[in-house]
Amino acid sequence: MKSNSLKLILSAGLFLLPAMSLQAGLDTVLKVELNCYFQAKTSLSGNIDAGKVGNVRLNSKQLLTLIGRERGIRFPYGSQLKVTDVGYVYVADSNGNSILDASPYVQVTFFKGKELLNGKINIANGKEDTRTYYQLALRLNLTTLKGTLRGIGIEDLIVTAPDRDGIQIARGNTDSTVNGKGIVNGGTGYFDGRINLKGRSAVIR
Repeated sequence: MKSNSLKLILSAGLFLLPAMSLQAGLDTVLKVELNCYFQAKTSLSGNIDAGKVGNVRLNSKQLLTLIGRERGIRFPYGSQLKVTDVGYVYVADSNGNSILDASPYVQVTFFKGKELLNGKINIANGKEDTRTYYQLALRLNLTTLKGTLRGIGIEDLIVTAPDRDGIQIARGNTDSTVNGKGIVNGGTGYFDGRINLKGRSAVIR
């Protein structure tokens, strides 16, 4: 069986380790698309109690900008968040080279041991074509955004049979709809959205 883990923080910390990473030694690119809702305004006038809810949208590019502000640096064009097969989350440049440890700010945790597996794994040669379902948590730990989001990860993993040089190609994609509670600008916040992990790697068996 395989397991998964990511790292994204709003009020705690998080790190993600996708099943495909464990199985294939595959670094994956982390993408997020979140809505962060908060109480923007309240008022009481006579018998009328009114309020207005604000919405902060957060994607991967904006998340990188916020992490850069926390550290007082600006990442080069094309930078991205990546996750290793042991759950290490880092900022990489456009060539995939590590720039910064992002784990103090973003974590994803994949709850392993109770995955649902659909498909086939060849234990002898490592060839695989599977879809796995598992629970994951996404946490953010930034000055203005803190919280924990949970959801079900759906991971598709294809690993080719080894060629004559023993090289296998692994391709993985994990999607999850997540939601949860945290803090936005010092007040109560609610979050929902999607996260995605995608990677491709050559593995020597």
